[in-house]
Amino acid sequence: MVLSDPIAAGKSALKRGDYSIAFRAFSPLANEGNAEAQTHLGNLYERGLGVLEDKKAALIWYEKAGRAGNPQGQHNTGIFYYEGRGVIQDYPSAYEWFLRATDNEYPPSQYMLGLMYHQGQGVAVNFERARLWFLKAAKQGYANAQFMYSFMLQAGEGEKSNPPNAMVWALVAEKNGKKNTVAITVPASMTMTELEIKTAEKIANECFQSNYQNCPE
Repeated sequence: MVLSDPIAAGKSALKRGDYSIAFRAFSPLANEGNAEAQTHLGNLYERGLGVLEDKKAALIWYEKAGRAGNPQGQHNTGIFYYEGRGVIQDYPSAYEWFLRATDNEYPPSQYMLGLMYHQGQGVAVNFERARLWFLKAAKQGYANAQFMYSFMLQAGEGEKSNPPNAMVWALVAEKNGKKNTVAITVPASMTMTELEIKTAEKIANECFQSNYQNCPE
């Protein structure tokens, strides 16, 4: 059956691994200003799927999608500036693109803003803001942010160390597939009683099962 929706046809081709067909499906729409198609086209250029790999072309399409308000396009543009893909590394521009994506509550960009404040990349180191952005993304189920938030809680970055809450968020990150959480749970457990550890495990389960509504901060 022929799909009448070109976007659906392009996505179907992506799932099948028919990247040339996907490229042909998305290209006309992207040229007409469809932000979702522009993002898909950027991804194909970035990865060299169905077309020769071209980071500069990928960035052009991501920027077009980002200017049209597509959060993934905004985030991917930010990543390109952050890492210097197809463009000179530019932390201030990366920051601005990540910030745009957070208008749509986009967790990967919230995480990246947290990372930039934590590392002092393009902005002054600010642990309070780093924690804020990590927590926003953590509460949307973003494992990397859950891990970094737990790391900051354990390390006492921004305020006094809080091993019980660090343990909770590390366990939640682990439930979401994050590896190496023992780097947090082991040192945290060394300062906690057996009851505190069991309580943290219970709270982590409640946090995870409540879709992050019942989580400590």
